[in-house]
Amino acid sequence: MAAPSIKILFLGDFQSANTASWIEGFREAGAEVIAASARPEGRSGVYPLGPSGLPARLRMLLGGRDLKKLITSFNPDVIVGYRVTSYGYMTTKTSFHPVIVAAQNEQITFLREPNWLRQKILTYFARKAIKNADLLHAWSTNIAEGLEKFGADEKKILLMHRGISTDIFTASGNRVFTSKSPRIVSTRSLYPEYRLDDLIKAFAVVRSRYSGAKLSIIGDGPEKKNLMKLAESLGVAEGVSFPGKIKQVEIAVMLSESDIYISLIDTEGLSSSLLEACSCGVLPIVSDIPASREIIKNGENGILITVESPEETGNIICTAFENRQLRERCALRNPEFIQNKYDRKKNIAAFIAKYKELSKKCAE
Repeated sequence: MAAPSIKILFLGDFQSANTASWIEGFREAGAEVIAASARPEGRSGVYPLGPSGLPARLRMLLGGRDLKKLITSFNPDVIVGYRVTSYGYMTTKTSFHPVIVAAQNEQITFLREPNWLRQKILTYFARKAIKNADLLHAWSTNIAEGLEKFGADEKKILLMHRGISTDIFTASGNRVFTSKSPRIVSTRSLYPEYRLDDLIKAFAVVRSRYSGAKLSIIGDGPEKKNLMKLAESLGVAEGVSFPGKIKQVEIAVMLSESDIYISLIDTEGLSSSLLEACSCGVLPIVSDIPASREIIKNGENGILITVESPEETGNIICTAFENRQLRERCALRNPEFIQNKYDRKKNIAAFIAKYKELSKKCAE
């Protein structure tokens, strides 16, 4: 067996599809990846960090000894901490370098529920993690700007998305533009910030005009029961499906069979879900936020929306469905664009080359 191209100690939460995709990309590129987490439950091959039985945040804070043991045992070339204020901060518990820290979105200290004290603590964690890092991953320009607000040196920021598997998420040559009713798809997690309740309300508007319209909400999360009840209360449950958390190949098939992909989140980094949808050639309707603007030019290869009203969103969906020329243009242009700039194999190879450069520099 050939020796690994590089040995990476990766700290993160492995329930995340983004984390799993990144790890898979590293391994496909020939890297040896040692995975460690403060949430290792049910994950084979993931080393636990911190005392078991405690909340994940406390495990991270108290997991320095476990992290040092892993470094001694495996002698990695680099450490990657995914998300600044959690595993990024955890990398400061050792003197090991090089350290790579990746930010999830532009709101570096994001909290679902505002809390002054926690915000102060997270700000401290963010500044310390960013100062300690030898390299900072930013998936999009707005994330890079978010890192700089916490003291990041722009010279340390690698502005490049990790990419998606374009072998799986690929445009079908058999895309149909003659369906009589819109087939809409969401591939976002079922959490409040993704505004899936507004999507279902908008779908009710679509359904009033197209009785055969279908909405597939792919993914899982704590809002599932509430969303199902909402669909029932609006009388559209028959048209809404919840496939749950499914394999990437199945997601790709559903994207290829859909007319419209939609995401209404108010803030985020460059979404892998959006990249996957574009790669499959489905027309994207997404919130008009900085990260989305890096991919979508309104009216040319998708639609950017700023509306708050579900009724208006529903009308936009109907208008987009009726614009066959736009849908055909998205199917033609977007897959090629994603292949050229966001192919996971190419981008992961660039990451590894940079990691090797840093490892060599630290060893000198």
